[in-house]
Amino acid sequence: MEHLQSTLHISFAQKSEAGRKPENQDTVGARIPEGNLLTTKGIAIAIADGVSSSKAAREASQTAIAGFLSDYFATPDTWRTQQSAMRVIQSLNSSLWGRSQNSIYGEGYLTTFSALILKGDTGFIFHVGDTRVYRLRDNNLELLTRDHTQRIDKHTTHLSRAMGADPYLEVDMHSLELQRGDIFILSSDGIHEHIPAQEFKAFILQHRDNLEEIVNQAIPVALQYNSEDNLSIQALRIESLGTAAQDDAVQVLSRLPFPPVLSPGQSLDGLRIKKILHESTRSQVYLVEDEKNNLLVMKTPSELYQDDKAYIERFVMESWIGARIQSAGVVRVIPAAESRSCLYYLTEYIPGPTLTQLLKERGILSILDAVELTEGLIRGIRAFHRKETLHQDLKPDNIVISAKGPMIVDFGSCWVAGVQEIGAPFVRDRVLGTLDYSAPEYRYNGKVSAASDQFSLAVLLYEMLTGKLPFGSNYSKAMDLKSFQRLQYISAMKYNPLVPYWLDKALEKALSIYPNSRYEALSEWLQDLKRPNPEWLTPRAQPLLERYPDKVWKVLAATGWIAAAIAFFWRH
Repeated sequence: MEHLQSTLHISFAQKSEAGRKPENQDTVGARIPEGNLLTTKGIAIAIADGVSSSKAAREASQTAIAGFLSDYFATPDTWRTQQSAMRVIQSLNSSLWGRSQNSIYGEGYLTTFSALILKGDTGFIFHVGDTRVYRLRDNNLELLTRDHTQRIDKHTTHLSRAMGADPYLEVDMHSLELQRGDIFILSSDGIHEHIPAQEFKAFILQHRDNLEEIVNQAIPVALQYNSEDNLSIQALRIESLGTAAQDDAVQVLSRLPFPPVLSPGQSLDGLRIKKILHESTRSQVYLVEDEKNNLLVMKTPSELYQDDKAYIERFVMESWIGARIQSAGVVRVIPAAESRSCLYYLTEYIPGPTLTQLLKERGILSILDAVELTEGLIRGIRAFHRKETLHQDLKPDNIVISAKGPMIVDFGSCWVAGVQEIGAPFVRDRVLGTLDYSAPEYRYNGKVSAASDQFSLAVLLYEMLTGKLPFGSNYSKAMDLKSFQRLQYISAMKYNPLVPYWLDKALEKALSIYPNSRYEALSEWLQDLKRPNPEWLTPRAQPLLERYPDKVWKVLAATGWIAAAIAFFWRH
């Protein structure tokens, strides 16, 4: 994602002291990366205050901060910020809780924790306990977190939530839009519990142009107000937001020229064209041979889109996405030479027919073969979902049947959660999958999720078993929710009497018009495909209202009119 290098820049200062205590049990930390990590992960600032009633308080706060700043940046760059941070926080909490349970001295590894992640033009806050995050915008100092404390009496409060206190941690989490000039303050209770709120606000306003003064002077001010606790404070200012400028993005995207349309026998960067595998208005796909006689697949962009920056971004993203999906059921992206002369990317060559070709040659497949192929596809698509990526274009042309099983190819329609958080200086290209195979929510603007790929997989299985589509020819014409609601699922048993009732019901559920009515996990669907769900062992008589809804309602309406007419004549 070189074209979206973040321009996020901050000024930052922090300080932490023991104060009047013999030991500093607070920990502060920050990581301000450069390059791709700044784009995909952003900047992380964090503060923790070890619960002083425990001898392990200092170790707990240090573990939380060091672990978070290390592990967050090690999570996949395709993940959303919330998923990355929450996975790390929950893992650290489990570790601290486990150490508390196993301590031979009965020590509790407990700490409060607040983190601020800045990514692009968005801030993300993760908070547990009574450390705080403030934002100064214009002249308004706003507290962005809520203290997890319970008041016992006028002078005593009890911490109700902390890392390491329970096996599962409830974390306050929210996001906010950043503005240039925003100042964020993170502090431990040794600072904000003792400096009166109005005094604290006046202090921040007074020193807003000098972050070093804020962190250096806040500690003596808190001591003047008789703070007996550790004293920690962090301050940062947003100097520039992180969305790449259009001119910069365009310059990077235009760095490599489009290759010309190639013919068998021609060569490009030492790659000899053997055959044209596919041509469309959006791209060309070639079988090529490298200098070591290895067969590869080359995909090139269409010359029709040379001035379309959104198209170029999506093409560039294809190889980036593919390189991050590691699965035996997904085609492998081959790194291109750094000295390549134009824009293209390479994948391994998978000998074997596409699913389209296989169905043309064999017609419908046996139930065993169809379910086995579907199981292989599920393994492949779960590799996408683990990286918070949706394929969005599962269709027979994008499935190659290799000697080792089905392989998912083509990343041209993929949706990546982590990328969507990164602002783009142009309207992104939104390529929908093939209408016959894409889930209804794409067209009626419902919530798109992993269940959308499940729907497409179910269409593929239905076609493998019947040679037909599950809603007939009207499915591709439907464009709104009402149109989809009028469609009726056509039982696979109608076209293939060998399909058992329980398998047909598993198909029907995965093909629900509503995503929430499908399976919660692909593993659950696969289980119902491989062995009968007890609920569906015996076919039940379908009520007339489900089989013939239009006719039943017409009869009921007519009956109502007849009854009304009889009553009228009876009275008169």
